[in-house]
Amino acid sequence: MKPFSLLVKPVGAACNLACDYCFYLDKAALYPNGPAVMPDTVLDRLLESYLALPFDSFSITFQGGEPLLAGTGFYRRVAETVKRHLRKGAKANVAVQTNATLMTSEMTRLMADEGWLCGVSADGPAAVHDAHRRTQSGEPTYEAVARGIALLREAGCEYNVLALVTRENVGDPARTYRHLRDNLGGKWQQYTDYREGISPEEWDRFLCGILDTWLADGDPGRVSVRNIDSAIAFVERGMAAQCIFSDRCDGYFVVERNGDVYPCDFFVSERTLLGNVTRDGWEALCANPLRQSFASTKCPRHLSRIPRMRFYERIAELR
Repeated sequence: MKPFSLLVKPVGAACNLACDYCFYLDKAALYPNGPAVMPDTVLDRLLESYLALPFDSFSITFQGGEPLLAGTGFYRRVAETVKRHLRKGAKANVAVQTNATLMTSEMTRLMADEGWLCGVSADGPAAVHDAHRRTQSGEPTYEAVARGIALLREAGCEYNVLALVTRENVGDPARTYRHLRDNLGGKWQQYTDYREGISPEEWDRFLCGILDTWLADGDPGRVSVRNIDSAIAFVERGMAAQCIFSDRCDGYFVVERNGDVYPCDFFVSERTLLGNVTRDGWEALCANPLRQSFASTKCPRHLSRIPRMRFYERIAELR
């Protein structure tokens, strides 16, 4: 069996914010009467079955909605369950992708003690970030995110910063990059394009601007940008560190809070439901014809764009 990772939605689409570009909020309609938080019986079955697979390394990311709504107690149970089921010699990489506004000292200490990675969503300076990332009552959130990051740094917890590229920051990649690095301590960064808001050409120029700034500031070896790292791995070794570089999308499963399994969090719907971890084994889920069909049809459109992007040409020229 080919190794895969898990993207777990412990509270589904529930979130304390109302970001106007969120692609997952409307998924709440799929589970109008489901549990608010993944039940312990589902969590235990999920982790026990996954960690029993013959892999040397396991990867589990908790995401939302806002995964911190599950509470610190939930993540203490995660840590205990992983330790209980992880066999000797194997490694489990656990991460939490959060907006950080609900971060507490208790949670940061837990993540630091367990060696978990925290991913924080932040789009740049306050005016840029707050243009889209607001509370449900319309209040800005940048300062709350900055406080959450301060708690992570105080606890010595490793974290990265994930920025969505929108109309507000696409024209100034240098400012965005330096703000994430200098103001938010983003030594590990990642950028995602908001395809409904910017064109492929703008996205290409933005990535080139990030590359230019990274080089001009002498940051190779000091700051990791996943977009650059992944492009280098693809150009040098043909390695698909992100699904955009692969001809198949079968590197992970999404698990909703009731145990339902999907092939991709961008394609969670009734027609892409593969099964449920409480009744279906991973071999059957991997072999599901629906997953096989999805895996072979999603990614080729990404690969077709890559040769036309100046960013990848620039990466090849650097090597």
